[in-house]
Amino acid sequence: MEKEIKPTIGKTVLETLTSGMYDDARFVFREYIQNAADQIDEAVELSILGDKSDGEIKIFIDTENKKITITDNATGVRQKDVVRLLGDVANSQKDTAKRKGFRGIGRLGGLGYCDKLIFETSYRDESVKSKMILDAKLLKKIIENRKDNSDAMAAMSVITVEDPPKEEDLDKHYFRVILENVHNDNLLDVDFVTEYLSMVAPVPFSSSFTFTDEIKTYLKSRNLVLDEYNIEINNNTLFKRYKNTFTDDKGKNVSNLIGVDFVDIRNDNQELLATCWYGYREHSNIVLDELNLERGLRIRTKNIAIGNEFTCNRFFDQERTNLRFIGEIHTLNDGFIPNARRDYFTENITYEQFEKNLREILKAENLENRLAQTASKLHNRLKEIEKYQEKYGEFMEKKGFFENAATESFHLNRLKELEEKARKAKIEIEKINAKATVSENVKKLFNSIVGDKDLSINYLTGQDLQISKYTPPTFEKLREEQKLVVLEIFEILEEELDFDISELIKKRIVEKYNSDE
Repeated sequence: MEKEIKPTIGKTVLETLTSGMYDDARFVFREYIQNAADQIDEAVELSILGDKSDGEIKIFIDTENKKITITDNATGVRQKDVVRLLGDVANSQKDTAKRKGFRGIGRLGGLGYCDKLIFETSYRDESVKSKMILDAKLLKKIIENRKDNSDAMAAMSVITVEDPPKEEDLDKHYFRVILENVHNDNLLDVDFVTEYLSMVAPVPFSSSFTFTDEIKTYLKSRNLVLDEYNIEINNNTLFKRYKNTFTDDKGKNVSNLIGVDFVDIRNDNQELLATCWYGYREHSNIVLDELNLERGLRIRTKNIAIGNEFTCNRFFDQERTNLRFIGEIHTLNDGFIPNARRDYFTENITYEQFEKNLREILKAENLENRLAQTASKLHNRLKEIEKYQEKYGEFMEKKGFFENAATESFHLNRLKELEEKARKAKIEIEKINAKATVSENVKKLFNSIVGDKDLSINYLTGQDLQISKYTPPTFEKLREEQKLVVLEIFEILEEELDFDISELIKKRIVEKYNSDE
């Protein structure tokens, strides 16, 4: 006869769930937003809300009182379901294919960062406000007490429900999360949280972002309409941080977004797994500074970020290539299952096919050479032409007025070298222009960098190549035959020594034999 075994889940599992799983404390906002977004979707399905745009997620960070409140106007939770739905650990009732969150642990995320975690909720047509309080401070003491062998469920006895519940208006429906006495400064930093959520949360593009319509049109052609929600932080509406102009480490504008392109990622059966848009700049050869929060391709599932700006580095031969661009990879297949940390996916056939085929696609797209290096070549070749033209003008202005013939000859030889570089630069620019006829993004890159710039070159002519005549130096203290010997020595110095050294020696000799030394 088999003996039934009832396993015990150690209380330390709560420590892992609440504070040991994530590197960035701000994840708690993402988890609560994710849950709120799911409930807004359900509220629309149940006709509690007319449309997704009617849904609201409002975050208020009270830095002075160390209190955080996150409220949505979605379904709320029925009074009879409060203990079952909010008190269970990792026992979510969500449909993993339809909903953004499904593990049932996100709502406990705040426990590790406050003294009290409170849930307040009311369901439409119920005249009560249910309130559940989790004493996080007491829970921490239980977890840290090594002599206390309570299992996880016993440790969760720190949960209390307000009884009797307070009255509420029948037509109100909401769910509110309150973190009291928050002891993590990062969670109380409004700007820091806003930066994080602007690249993680399912929010719209800013109206100032030029390429929104082009991106959405393409995604719609792949049957993807982005999940976007009205989210506020301290009464300020949240948008994705994508912009048209980028800055360097000093905050100066150094480059502009000039276009976006698209690629699809399919499995070996040609089923669509994900689709990607990426933006490129006229300075795509320069890695974007970290001041540009949106740098790098980012993966999103149901428009919520998976990982961060470094997650897609693995798909490029040179990791820095990823940080030269901006963009999003949106997963479309139900086979993608975010891991518990939501920094990547659990390993399965979808994950394997995605990894393999995305690498192949990005290799074929050849962003490093086709765009980054093309941008670098165009900028450098233009500089070579511009430098020659500048030096040509300076030389022609000073020609005949240098210190001596040797100095003019030296600068003429330097100019010849620059002329040859400029000639080759123009040929290379013309070759890139020819390629632009078959590549739309190379064409945009070329037009943005080169545009209508004057590429004409003033080549050196026979007259320019003739050294002007200069009066030879005088040597007052030397006889005629000695003067001729010194001039011959000057010629040897010019041939054998660097220009600056030979000129210094010649100048010293002239001074010596024309002074009273």
